[in-house]
Formats: sequence, structure tokens, C-alpha cells
Amino acid sequence: MTDDRPGDRGALAGIRVLDFTRYQQGPYATVLLSDMGAEVVKIEEPGGEPGRAMGRGPDGFSAYFEAHDRGKQSVTFDLRMEDARAAVRRLVPHFDVVVENFRPGTMERWGLGYDALRALRPDIILASGSSWGRLGPWAERPGYDHVGQALSGVMVEQGGGPGRPPHALIGGFADQIGAMLLAYGIACALMVRERDGFGQHVDVSLIGAMTAVQAMPITRFLRTGEQRGFEERRAATYTHYECADGRYVAIAANTQAFWERLCDALEWPELREDPRFRGPFDRDANKAALVAVFEAQFRTRPAAHWLERMTAADVPNAPVLDYAGLAEHPQFWSNGYLQEIETPNLGRMRVPGPAVRMSATPSRVQGGGPELGQHTESVLLAAGFTWTEIEALRDSGAIRAV
Repeated sequence: MTDDRPGDRGALAGIRVLDFTRYQQGPYATVLLSDMGAEVVKIEEPGGEPGRAMGRGPDGFSAYFEAHDRGKQSVTFDLRMEDARAAVRRLVPHFDVVVENFRPGTMERWGLGYDALRALRPDIILASGSSWGRLGPWAERPGYDHVGQALSGVMVEQGGGPGRPPHALIGGFADQIGAMLLAYGIACALMVRERDGFGQHVDVSLIGAMTAVQAMPITRFLRTGEQRGFEERRAATYTHYECADGRYVAIAANTQAFWERLCDALEWPELREDPRFRGPFDRDANKAALVAVFEAQFRTRPAAHWLERMTAADVPNAPVLDYAGLAEHPQFWSNGYLQEIETPNLGRMRVPGPAVRMSATPSRVQGGGPELGQHTESVLLAAGFTWTEIEALRDSGAIRAV
């Protein structure tokens, strides 16, 4: 028996988010909230947030904007104008969460810092995404993903360790991890408000996120002083190999049982008894020799042959896919990790779907990226503005779109 009550309402249905974020870290955090059912209203400057223009094609499609702003509403405000700031202050009581990723101090200068927001709604949650955290000597410095990766030690780790050339992770990696943690912090703050009745200020930084994602190697360094750096092959049985057809297969035979099954799958059962490789410590001590054996063996057959044999032997394995392979693989579509949606301005699109599945409160993509200023009037009307007031804001330029 189950207590699940399937329905169309997401986990955060009824939660309203006023989203001041730009670029990637903050915007993707609010995408995650939108996927869970929250209503996200994106506040944009005249001309739109900078992410709209990144990689924009002739048809108006920007992968950057669609990935980080799908499923939201768009309202334009020129926050340099007091009329616009006053209008925002009227909106705040109608929202549960305010999210921003400006340099610390910006919201305060606009009269929209946490203390000011709390005066408008005592249980408001303000979530801030920063580069360096809100404390310390670097707090007010500008920063983006790449320099966040640099300071966090991950470039040296990925490059192979101290003394070797640094190597950045995929672009936006710190932003994306920071976004996930910012959304997690917001969800926790909402739970506290539901339980205890008060809001709070949540802060997640790029370097904090990168410290979290490197928890194991940093913990080792803090204890031992050793930074090993990225290894191309952590173990001979936990890596990837090229096959006869030039394709690669990945294996993760990290237990003795998987090792023995792997030897059978590779048509070399006697390898199990080789004293150099019999136990896990033997295989670690003789990693280079075992890598050479596997490299030669995998090159004797095409990838499909080895994948079939390893799957039959219940050895953890996968083909090494590019994005074209990922887009055709049924596992991503079966779980909704890839989906097709309908958009009013770009037609049908294939997009990444929610990573979290919930049985009773299903997550879903709420649509594509909004047109600039598309929802300005409807959001203001819902907050109690009259048409006369909206027209005055438009005439003054406070809510102009361009």
C-alpha cells in the first residue's frame, strides 16, 4: 500500500518567487524551483538580462537563455528609477521568495536588502547567489564561474595537481553546482518557514559550492597535506578503454566480485589467478601492467561486443557517449531527463527535463523562456495595480522593455 496521491501539483505549487537573477547561477536555481511547481517571475532590466543575447540565433533561440530561464514569467523594470523600485516594493508582499545574484550591496542600495524586504513581509525569504560569499575581504569583488573555479582549487586538481598546468571544468560548472545548492537552501528555508513561521536570508557562493563538490579531496588535503590531482585512470578496472572500432567503453569493476566477472567477460578467466592482479592491493600496485593488458584486449573487438558481454556478466559498464549519443539513448527519455516541449515562439523543442522525480507531486518543465516583458501587465494587475498606475509606469519608463 502507498500513501502517494498522484496529481498535477508540483511540490512547490503555490510558492511565488520574485527572481532578480542574471546569467547562470541564480537563473538555473529558479529553473529548479519552477520545475517543482513554483511560479517564478523574472525581473529584467530594459533590453533584457544579458543571458538573452548569448548565442542568440536568427530565429531568436538562445540555448543559454532557454536552459536557464525556461518556465518563468518576464517583467521589466528600470531599477535605476525610484518609480520602478517603489513598484517592486508593492510586489514583494505577494511573493514568498526573492532571489538575486548581484554583487553584495546592490540590493541594499536599491532599498531591497533583507531588512527592507522583511519590513514589507516579515516571513520573506531572500536567497542570494554570490561569487565569494557575503563575508571576508573578497565579498564585494566581482566574479564569475571561471574565476570561482580558479580560487577553489579545482583547476589545479583537474589539471593533475600542484606543479602542472591548471585545467578548468566544463563552462558554468561552478554556476550549476551553486544553483543546485541555492535551490536546496531555498527549499530548506521554505520548510523552516512552514514549521516555525519565520523567513531568513540564504546565501550560496561559487567558491562555497566548489568546496562542497570537492569535499573528499579537500578533506584528504586538510588531514594529510596531499593534493593528488586528477588521474586519467584512477584504477585499471575503473576507467575507460578504446575498442577495435575506435569507440570507447567505460567500466567500474570496483569490487572483487566484479573483477572476477570482468575477467570472464573479457574472455580471459585465467587473469583472475595472475598473482599480480589477484587482489585489490595487487591490482593497485600493478596498475600500469593491468592497464596495458586491458588496452590490448579491448582493442581486439568492437565496443558492442564488449558491452554485450559485460552486461551479460553483470559488470558495471557503459558506452562513452557524446551529446548525439545521449540524445538518442532511451534511458534519458524513459526517466524524463530529456523531454520535448511546445513553446509559443520557438515551436517544439527538445530540452533537459527535471533531474528529480517525485511520485505524488510530479516535477515538470513549465514551458520555454518568456518573451521580454511578456508578463509585466498581468503580474502588476494581480498585485493590485490599476491600469492607470500601469500606464503611468509605462509613460515614465519605469517598466519599459527596451
